[in-house]
Amino acid sequence: DLNTNPSYGQTLLAAVQSWQQHGYVIEDACVLALFQFSAADPSRIHSDSAGASLDDWITDRRHFPELIDAQGAKRSAQAFAEISNPSPGIYPIVDRLDQLEMMLKAGAKILQLRIKSEQLTPEIRAQIREAISMSRDAPDCQLFINDFWQAAIEEGAYGVHLGQEDLLIADLNAIQAAGLRLGVSSHAFWEVARALSIRPSYVACGPLFPTRAKAMPWIAQGIDNLRYWVRLIPHPVIGIGGVNGQNLAAIRATGCASASVIQAIVGAEHPMQAFKSLQQQWDQAPVLQGKLPALARPTLAA
Repeated sequence: DLNTNPSYGQTLLAAVQSWQQHGYVIEDACVLALFQFSAADPSRIHSDSAGASLDDWITDRRHFPELIDAQGAKRSAQAFAEISNPSPGIYPIVDRLDQLEMMLKAGAKILQLRIKSEQLTPEIRAQIREAISMSRDAPDCQLFINDFWQAAIEEGAYGVHLGQEDLLIADLNAIQAAGLRLGVSSHAFWEVARALSIRPSYVACGPLFPTRAKAMPWIAQGIDNLRYWVRLIPHPVIGIGGVNGQNLAAIRATGCASASVIQAIVGAEHPMQAFKSLQQQWDQAPVLQGKLPALARPTLAA
């Protein structure tokens, strides 16, 4: 309580400023300061963390703050349903039904239909309906509909994937009540804090590498950041952004659940073969148990 303990507020402000000096934007700096303070508060440290090293707090998810905005405050505390296959491997993202059909035939265990449009037109609804119908003939595939959560509910989709902006306007209770799984995009500490408050089915972290999929302000996170998010986030973590055959083994080594792929599949001369090759590479790549990961570095210029 800053009113009864003003010195706490002063110390917290100093911590925020210190994180800013390390290159983190104000939103991330606030999350990190709260994270650090929560882990350092003796009244909130669990008995089993006694004797932990000084660096252990950076991956102690019990003390990681949650960002609860006006939309999140309306939600129940119940988590979204878990994905049926928590380690599905290659996650193709497509924007056409013919591409989706190819991925289903190729054996994709998770798939996303992402048709970018400001409005849900009758044509887009028809494509969503057809995609969901097609996915029912491949029961092992978990199909997520990007953005159009109302249509996903009404057409009986398996799941919906939302970006951070969509989380602020979508009816999350309606999505959950309909039994849909929820995937959430994240790019920074404060976005992970919001995602964790929602308790989604999975969290996508990126962009891992520079990508042509869409223009974004984010600095590419790289493998080290992904390794950190896998250790911190208590849900399946999916790496996204610039994924291809050259970096897939390093992504797999982090222990993440899946890797989203766009251009390396839909831009290939033979998309089905490209998917199968990437999936085989994923299946054969080892997961490496490394040392405690370093704190994720900044993903926006401060």
